[in-house]
Amino acid sequence: MFKKLEEIVQQTCHLFKKYGIKSVSMDDIARECGISKKTLYEYIKDKNDLVIKVLEFAESKDGSSKHSLDFDKSLNAVDSMYMVYKGALSFFEDFNLSMEYDLKKYYPKLYKKNLMKRRERLYEKMIQNMNQGIKEGFYRADLNPDIIAKLHILKIESLLQTDIFENDNYSVMQLFKEMFIYHFMGIATALGIEEFNTKIKDIKE
Repeated sequence: MFKKLEEIVQQTCHLFKKYGIKSVSMDDIARECGISKKTLYEYIKDKNDLVIKVLEFAESKDGSSKHSLDFDKSLNAVDSMYMVYKGALSFFEDFNLSMEYDLKKYYPKLYKKNLMKRRERLYEKMIQNMNQGIKEGFYRADLNPDIIAKLHILKIESLLQTDIFENDNYSVMQLFKEMFIYHFMGIATALGIEEFNTKIKDIKE
């Protein structure tokens, strides 16, 4: 039963990311999963229950493995930051603004809970990476990690919500690349920039 439920949640997550939450009906989900709606309700209580399970899946290690925000402690701070950057690109590639909008409008409590978990996780990882980078000499010693981490989270959230670029042809991924470089150059020492410059070509491609 657990395996089937996992399949249902995965398929639903795909539909929500593609079409948003509101426009996807339980009939659509049952059809996508190749089961009847009656069978679908044997695994979940209602759509609200399914939305919760989808969010849990998206936040889980299995659900987010291809765009993990976990910093690799075996790497130096710059290499670790770069690997997380590459993972974040996958997140933005999968990100659907309609799903975020529907979650915020129709499931405000779930949206707030999910947002806080995402913030806390990213904040924790960024603090960890900045402290490591300062010790290694790649990041400026005069940084205030708490402020920098929160400002970076603010920039990421603003990037997903602003309409300032609506008349331009920039993709979210292009904007994130430039924002990432801007962020890194602001916290790095000369040694950190030297280390980072070996990766700029890959980022710009």
